[in-house]
Amino acid sequence: MDGYMVQSITRGVIALLLFVTSYFLKLLIQDIKQMSKELGKWKEVMVRLQSEQAMFKTLLGKHDTGPKNQKF
Repeated sequence: MDGYMVQSITRGVIALLLFVTSYFLKLLIQDIKQMSKELGKWKEVMVRLQSEQAMFKTLLGKHDTGPKNQKF
């Protein structure tokens, strides 16, 4: 019976570890999905800000050709 008990405990520990691993993987997948949604929102905000910046530049009559190399 001693070998059976060790085998039973080993199976229980493995089952517990698999459960904990699957739980944390579920949480990780949920976080990745949430981050994907947030990234989409940030992309929309960036596009909106870039279009507003272009509009302001046009209104002010300053046409920027890109970042200038400045040395400090």
